Amino acid sequence: MKFTARFYLRAGLVLSAAGAIGAFGACKDKGGTEPTPQPPPVSAPAAPTNVAATAVSETAINVTWADASDNEDGFRIESCSGASCTNFAEVGTAAANATMFANTGLTANTDYSYRVTAYNSIGNSAASTPASTKTKVTPGPQPTGIVMVGAGGITNCATTMSLQTAAIVKGLLADSNVSVFTAGNNLADTVTGSSYETCFAPKWGDFKARTYYAIGNGDFEGGRRSAGVYGYLGDRTGPAGQGWFSFDKGNWHIIILNTSDWEVGQNPKFGVNSEQATWLANDLSTTTKTCVMAISWERRIYTTGSGSLGRQFAMNAVATMLYNAGVDVLVSAKDKLYARFPVTNVDGVKDDAKGFRQFIVGTGGRSLDAIHTPAPSATDPASPVEAQAAQHGVLKFTLNADSYDWEFIPTTTGGFTDKGSTKCH
Repeated sequence: MKFTARFYLRAGLVLSAAGAIGAFGACKDKGGTEPTPQPPPVSAPAAPTNVAATAVSETAINVTWADASDNEDGFRIESCSGASCTNFAEVGTAAANATMFANTGLTANTDYSYRVTAYNSIGNSAASTPASTKTKVTPGPQPTGIVMVGAGGITNCATTMSLQTAAIVKGLLADSNVSVFTAGNNLADTVTGSSYETCFAPKWGDFKARTYYAIGNGDFEGGRRSAGVYGYLGDRTGPAGQGWFSFDKGNWHIIILNTSDWEVGQNPKFGVNSEQATWLANDLSTTTKTCVMAISWERRIYTTGSGSLGRQFAMNAVATMLYNAGVDVLVSAKDKLYARFPVTNVDGVKDDAKGFRQFIVGTGGRSLDAIHTPAPSATDPASPVEAQAAQHGVLKFTLNADSYDWEFIPTTTGGFTDKGSTKCH
C-alpha cells in the first residue's frame, strides 16, 4: 500500500472521531436512568444514648449504645482509665448504624470509662453520657484444701453435746487451711449470770483464734447483753457493737451478718434502710471474688410445723440483696436441726441460674427441734427441702476455685450425713 498525504489526512480524521466518541460517549440508551445523588446532611447527628460498658474478661470490655440519629456516617468511641477519669481519648470507630464496640488489650482489674460520639460531614454530635466498668480480675492460683467447718446453736451451760461437735472440729483443725465458723446462738442460756467464759469457752473456746462468729438473739440472754457478747468474742465477730464483717478465702468472699434483733428492737440492724444494709450493698458491689457465701443466724426460708415452706419476712431485704448480687450460699442456724434447700430465689422458687442455696445447721450441741417434713424422694420431687435431720453435727465446706463441696458430719457413728457439690454462678 502506498502511503499518500490523503491517507494520512483520512487516518487523522478517523482517530479524531474515535477520540470524540470515547470522550463524550456513544448515543445513550434512552431507556436508562442516571442514579440520583444523595443530598448532603443538613445537620450534625444526635448524640448516642443508653451507653453501657460491660467487662467480658480481664482484658476486654464491650461498649454498647442506642443510635439516636439517622444521618451519621459513623461513631467515635473514646475511653479513659482510672476511677472518675476525665481525660478521654479515641480508642476506635464504628460504622453507621452500629451499636457495639469491643475494646480489647486492656489491663485486668482496672476501671475504664467510655463515651460515644456520632459524626457526619457536617460535624460531631455531643458526646454521650459516660459509662464505666472494671475489667475482671485475673484469677490467681486457688490454694488447695480451703475448708470452713462449723454450726450454730452450739451450747448452753448444761449441755455436753457441744463437746462432741467440738471434737470433730478439733480433728479437722490439724490442717492449717481449715477455719471455723458459727451461725449464731453460740451460747443460748437464759440463766442470769451465765457467761461465755464459764459456759462456752470450755467447749468451743480452744479454737477461738481460728473461728469467725455470727451472733443470734440467744447470745445476749442471761444478762450477757452486748458487753458480754463483744467482750468475749472481740474482733472475731467484727467491730464491737456491729457484729457484721467480711473476709476472703481463696476465690471466695465470706460475709458474716448480724441478724439478731435483741439489742435494738425488731430488725433495725438488718432492715432495708439500716446501717448494715448500706454496708452490705457496698460490700457486695465491690467484691471481685468468683464465689460468695453469707452466714447469718436468721434464715430466709424454712419448713413450718405443717411441713409447708415458710419465709421469714424480716430477712426479705437482706435475702433480696444476696439474690440480686448472685450470692451462692446462705448458712443459717435459727432452727435446731439440719436442712438443705434447693438453689432458689428469695421466695423459695428454684432458680439454678441465679439463686442461692440455704443450709440450716443449728446442730452444734443444744437440744434439737422436731422434723416436720421428711427428706424428699422420687415420689415427692416437689418437697421444699432436699434433705433434713434432727442430728447433732457440723457442716464442712470445701471451697474450690469455682464450686463448693459440702458434707454434714454427725456426732453419732453411722448417723445421718449429707454431701454434695455445686458450681458457683
